Amino acid sequence: MSVKRFQRLLKIREAQENESAVALATRLADLNQAEAQQAQLTDYQNSYLNAPIPNDAHLIKQLSLMHHQLREAVQQQELRVAAAQNRLEQARAVWMERHQASRSLEKLIERRRRFDAVGEGRRQQRELDMWATRWASNPDRDSGFSTSDEG
Repeated sequence: MSVKRFQRLLKIREAQENESAVALATRLADLNQAEAQQAQLTDYQNSYLNAPIPNDAHLIKQLSLMHHQLREAVQQQELRVAAAQNRLEQARAVWMERHQASRSLEKLIERRRRFDAVGEGRRQQRELDMWATRWASNPDRDSGFSTSDEG
């Protein structure tokens, strides 16, 4: 396979890697948002837990219901954060895999270029050797380089 074909393949791989990087960034933003919502719910729950206990039985019942609802909301948000962390790790794994594939292909291209350069150097050396051999074995070699005016 030629270097140009490898380079075209590398462009495709890099585009896939970039898509994965965008997905990774999106997953990271999702996780940050879920964690911010969790922190907000936890703060809200703490403010209710630290609120003074009212004397009215009806208000105590409402406060207890609110505590229960906030506890459930915090637990649900913890599940959302865990799911967002899992999606982030999956996106990171995909990006890492594609990034590694791109780097491997870059190394392959570089090795191929070096190999081609060595081959080209050898080819040129062979041509020079053949030319020198022909020139050295040609008895008429001096006739083409005449310095006198014969004419």
